[in-house]
Amino acid sequence: MSCNKILFFISIAFLIISLNGCLTVETKEYSFTLKKGMSGEGSIKYINIMTDNKDSVGVPDTDYRELVDSYLNGDKIKDEYPNIRITKKYLYEEDNQLCGEIIFQFDDISKVKFYKYKDKGPWCYYLASSPLAISGPNESYFSSNGNWGGESMPVIFWEGNQKEFKFKTSLTAPNKNTMSLLDIWKQKGEK
Repeated sequence: MSCNKILFFISIAFLIISLNGCLTVETKEYSFTLKKGMSGEGSIKYINIMTDNKDSVGVPDTDYRELVDSYLNGDKIKDEYPNIRITKKYLYEEDNQLCGEIIFQFDDISKVKFYKYKDKGPWCYYLASSPLAISGPNESYFSSNGNWGGESMPVIFWEGNQKEFKFKTSLTAPNKNTMSLLDIWKQKGEK
């Protein structure tokens, strides 16, 4: 897979935060695994990529082009998220929805918003301020393999010896204003 294609999918993730709410996803699944010391690998799966303004003339095509031009062929992701190394990214169809996935590596899990007080106690992830939280405050906790602190403390906690961290968030429920970008993706054939 070419470097441009790899940049494309991570772009999807980060494009959503910078496009003023036109591009969105229904849910996202995050996975981080510690391999050696504080380094490891991770992935983010974007489920049901769509436009949030389907009735405006040309918006779905414009949103799709912005996704490809700024992120697939541009450097926006690399500039915005210097603490991960993207190793693979791609778009695909799953359950009649356009999905995407990015796979990355990191040298220090604390640089991707995980925290452990004085190397003791639980691992913590503050969901509301994550640089990987594509839609910012619109991203809501859905589930995890850890313990959720609740809306007043939007932190996921894991035991101190945990090596694998998984969580799912919800962003935009499909409604009359949204439209999947699956058909455009099928027509364009860009992976």
